[in-house]
Amino acid sequence: MARGRLDRTLKLDPAPADHPAGIAEIQFRDEWGKIIQRFDPALFGMPDDIGAAIARAFRDHDVATSAATRTARWFALRVFGRFLREDARVRRAGDLDTATIRRFITWLAMPTNGRRRGVRSQSGQLGMIRPVLKRAIADNPGLFASGFAVPNNPIPLAGVQRLPQDRLTPGAMRALLAVCYADIDTAWDKFQHGQAIVGLPNVLLHGGRTAERDRWIWKLHRLGHGILPTDRGLDLNKPDRQRIAEVGGFRELEGYLHLTTDTLVAFYMVLLIQTAANAGPLRQIKRDCLVPHPLERHRVMVEWVKPRAGGKVKRMQRRSFDNRRPYAAPRLIEKLLAMTAPLLPHVEPSKRDRLFLHRFLMTTGRLEREHHAGHIVQATLRSAMLRFYERHNGAIASWNETHPGKSRALLPDFSPKLFRSSMASTHYTASQGDIMAAKAVLNHASIVTTDIYVDGEAVRRLERDTIARLQSLMITWVTGETPCQDSQHQGPHTSVRVTALFGHDCLRPVDGGQARPGRMCPKLGGCLACPGLIVPIDPDHLARIVQATRHLQAARERIDPIRFSLFYAPSLRVLTQDLLPAFPPEMMPDAERLIPALPPLPDLE
Repeated sequence: MARGRLDRTLKLDPAPADHPAGIAEIQFRDEWGKIIQRFDPALFGMPDDIGAAIARAFRDHDVATSAATRTARWFALRVFGRFLREDARVRRAGDLDTATIRRFITWLAMPTNGRRRGVRSQSGQLGMIRPVLKRAIADNPGLFASGFAVPNNPIPLAGVQRLPQDRLTPGAMRALLAVCYADIDTAWDKFQHGQAIVGLPNVLLHGGRTAERDRWIWKLHRLGHGILPTDRGLDLNKPDRQRIAEVGGFRELEGYLHLTTDTLVAFYMVLLIQTAANAGPLRQIKRDCLVPHPLERHRVMVEWVKPRAGGKVKRMQRRSFDNRRPYAAPRLIEKLLAMTAPLLPHVEPSKRDRLFLHRFLMTTGRLEREHHAGHIVQATLRSAMLRFYERHNGAIASWNETHPGKSRALLPDFSPKLFRSSMASTHYTASQGDIMAAKAVLNHASIVTTDIYVDGEAVRRLERDTIARLQSLMITWVTGETPCQDSQHQGPHTSVRVTALFGHDCLRPVDGGQARPGRMCPKLGGCLACPGLIVPIDPDHLARIVQATRHLQAARERIDPIRFSLFYAPSLRVLTQDLLPAFPPEMMPDAERLIPALPPLPDLE
């Protein structure tokens, strides 16, 4: 008997007529099915049909985003709801149109409680609600006003009006690293001693203050099942608590059992500086972040994920380090893995793959938790960094009072986001203005993004010195004088000046005047090496490009191959691979007619 064809199309049952417009609370779950966030859509304060559509769009759009992003979007939607209540023109979904969004932008610019939002804050508020509104429009055709759309860039120049940020100097970052390394060494020694104690089959019996401390390390390890137990789980009388206080207290003994929150800050700051990573993505780094280098035996790669990198195709963030150095990032991560291993059984399953774990300081009352340890949140990390800053500056101030002749500099005021921009500026100045070096460190897809990070007094001083040096070289080239050259810069193929087709001749092309033999000057190539090069698409410019291409190809036959590949081949690649493909083929006949009338190019050597 013939069987009927199965209908495999997805069909949704229509909602009943008496179904309320609103929906229940918005819930977000982890991969284990546990509810991790709840939001009440009634707090939007919007009309029922708008609130229901926005709540469903919010739930569907942010199902895979981070908890911090959901919270920020939730508050932005509540701001939009407050505007709708004050505006009083939107009573149902059909009243919500593009004019409402324009009024919302005007409302955002108005002062509230004596304070006015900045342009970037206004753009950020609108940017948070835009994807939810677009999702609601797409999921509910005909619900909103006809032609309702949210503009993509309603506040011009919001992304370029930035105030100059301070940068940490290399000396300041070295001082921070030295303090962090000292804290890590102390914590690692305590942890190793504690692991030796808890591994003993029986408690120590001999006397002394050190033995008393070790006995309590052994007992607390058993009471807390590997970690320092909470106060609710302790069954200690007053004399026992007094003995614990005499040997340093619970906070002191915690470091012998596992990683503490204050020590975690030191690891976090060191990895921020060494990897030049974004503060948020580095906090989410996984425990399997160490990968062997495919080519070099002594190098190890550190990998982490940056959610916004690469658009639709996410690019892995990666830095390699020489593992033979005692404070290299892989060596520190191995210590971090060992010090957080006792915490793993007490962490919820969905967070056990994170690297930055700590014991929760509060697990009772309003902050009662099912698990006693977990992944550190941003607010806790910020508070711990503030304690780090105050604790060490207090110690330095005490030292300066007792040693007036050997005063030490206080630690600079810092925030996590300063480290990435400071490292970008440091690599830029260390490479003598090569922004490609900073781009490689920050792993940016566009050099325009790197340019935002590169700033500071050292960068501006380097740029002023570079302009003065190039002006001096230009004057030397015009007057025909030949600068004296050291013997270390001489070579069989690189000691002669190099002609640049789109710029001035380079008098020292190998080291850029910075005493770096064998390294080609990053400025060689003139305008072709400029990242901001703009070439109009017209026959005149196409004729110049074709002329320069043919000129370089003809010179390749008579110039030494090593010199040509070193100095002239990059310009030829830019002309043939980047510029020529941008012109339409039908423009070539007009360009061919213009080439004979162009002025001749300078001879290449």
